[in-house]
Amino acid sequence: MAATAPSAPDPLVARSAPATERAVRAMVQALAAALAGAGIGADQRGSITLAVGEALNNVTEHAYAGRTPGPVHMIADLLPDRVLVTLSDSGRAMPGNRLPAGHLPDSSGTRADLPEGGFGWHLIHKLCPELTYSRQAGTNTLCMTFPRHADAEKT
Repeated sequence: MAATAPSAPDPLVARSAPATERAVRAMVQALAAALAGAGIGADQRGSITLAVGEALNNVTEHAYAGRTPGPVHMIADLLPDRVLVTLSDSGRAMPGNRLPAGHLPDSSGTRADLPEGGFGWHLIHKLCPELTYSRQAGTNTLCMTFPRHADAEKT
């Protein structure tokens, strides 16, 4: 699949923008509006947009760190039982060319020693039951599959 090609004939939303905080925020807002318009409930919509927003922020903060912000692409497909969100960028590869495990950082120290970051991948893994990552020809692709209804993830 090409990085910008939708996986369904008519995607729910497809956006491309430079990987900047403002552009990423607009992408997440567009996703939220499209999910609402498709009848996705508020709880599930919140989970999806939170996980996708965190992943997009990782692109801006890590994939393009120290570089001019390059493009990031988001395609969301509404399928009968799930929502598929595909993100792609041409930034740095994930460490080891694989998804981070999503473990919580050590928070056993004093309040002053608590980590500032490291919670994002844990959050993404908790909210998104199916994640895949690949890197081909300099392009990172993250596929995030969510149940269409919040009840589906509890079964």
